[in-house]
Amino acid sequence: MSSMVFRGLEGSNPLGFLAAVGALRLLDLIWPDREVRLRWIRDDGWRPEISGLAVDDEVELCSLLSESAPWAPLDAFAELGDDVTVERPLFERVVRQVAGTAIARDRRAADFAAAFGSDVCEDKDKNKNRIQYTDLCFITGSGHQCFLKTARDLAQKVGPEHLREALFGPWRRADRSLSLRWDPDDAKEYALQWRDPGPEGVLSVWGANRLAFEALPLFPTVPTGKWLRTSGFRTQNRTRELTWPLWTRPATIDSVRSLLSLRELGQETPNRGELQAMGIEEIFRVQRVRIPPNGANFKVSFRPARAV
Repeated sequence: MSSMVFRGLEGSNPLGFLAAVGALRLLDLIWPDREVRLRWIRDDGWRPEISGLAVDDEVELCSLLSESAPWAPLDAFAELGDDVTVERPLFERVVRQVAGTAIARDRRAADFAAAFGSDVCEDKDKNKNRIQYTDLCFITGSGHQCFLKTARDLAQKVGPEHLREALFGPWRRADRSLSLRWDPDDAKEYALQWRDPGPEGVLSVWGANRLAFEALPLFPTVPTGKWLRTSGFRTQNRTRELTWPLWTRPATIDSVRSLLSLRELGQETPNRGELQAMGIEEIFRVQRVRIPPNGANFKVSFRPARAV
């Protein structure tokens, strides 16, 4: 079995972390009998190391991911349109449809549905009984950017060369548009830039965004009373924050799913002794913010992460 260090991904960047976990999930689906594992090592930052691979060449790995990986079954959600901000009856109907595929032993669509939102919790905004949706949905139509449409466009455009840049670097951030806005680099306010970024549009790393989308099933949504909660998020001073751990012992996808949902991660000051006993050496936290904070014309982004 081979191992690779994905030096293009940095664990302190939420997009880099999500892309690493998304890559682990895909590789586990490709080789379910090999116990593919992920750990984080210090290598000019925190870098993900994947072990249990059946290939040892980065070009071959990226070609395999591009051509053979069981990517998100986006066709199963065609009825939702371009976004997950839909009315409850429509989402309920789609959920019932994908539940049938789960019974047929392919639960991928059902896992994504649970990550997108819930038909139990309504967001009664402007008299439209929309569902409450995941905290990881940052684009809902503003500037003609939509969550599911961006995922579909990435699926059409991303090839092996984009995945290679994402996984092995360096990130050039030369891909125009198609950003899920999970990279804190997207959160630059106009006043802090030397020119108007509007005409140019956002520049992103397509491969990292597509891989990060594959991490969504590891961040399911759960109804809690009247509100929908997304795994890994907490509210602090009316601001939603995402917290994630970095572990140094190789972990399978099931172990990673458990690590991401640890209750201790939501504490203001997590118990490092307890977490280190699980192999967790670092914890990062990032704010989910609106820029600007007021008005109808805003963008949602992550701030740069901080070590907890």
